[in-house]
Amino acid sequence: MRTGIKRMYHILIVDDEKIERNGIRFLLGQLGQDLEIAEAVNGVEALKWLSENRADILITDVKMPLMNGIELLERVFDSCPDMKKVIFSGYGEFEYARQAIRFGVEDYILKPVDPLEFRKMMGRIFASLEQDRKQREQKEAEGVYFRKYVLNALVNGADPAKLEKRTSGFSMDFLDQYKRMMLLELGRDFFGNN
Repeated sequence: MRTGIKRMYHILIVDDEKIERNGIRFLLGQLGQDLEIAEAVNGVEALKWLSENRADILITDVKMPLMNGIELLERVFDSCPDMKKVIFSGYGEFEYARQAIRFGVEDYILKPVDPLEFRKMMGRIFASLEQDRKQREQKEAEGVYFRKYVLNALVNGADPAKLEKRTSGFSMDFLDQYKRMMLLELGRDFFGNN
């Protein structure tokens, strides 16, 4: 990877209090990172936004009308597995943190948010996102290599059954996208012309 490249990250801030959203937005602006920031006032609005957009990071309050932060985290747990989730609240109760951890929360921050702690936390999250990206790219590269290997082996006469055994653990379903044809070479003119 080339060094010095800053990636654009998409962040959704969810809080029913405008002053809190503005505060988080301000802290994010201090990070020197290329960010696209969206806001929602509750979990219902956040779900609607997430149904039409992608976020790398979700930062949500716990206490909100219509749908609280824990309910939001539960709803996005399966539908947005790669999204990093942070919950913040003025309520320092262990039960909120325990519930949030069940739904894949990266961190739990108490209000008022400490700027230094926020910076450290976001640094960890950006590093985690970068690691995830590298792993995805590695997996994609391995998939490309595997597909080339299988196609080359088949074109060069490998027994498909033996090839499938040798490559167990890798799906060969990608072959379904290809059409097959047979090329026959005969020692005499097939159509009867000499």
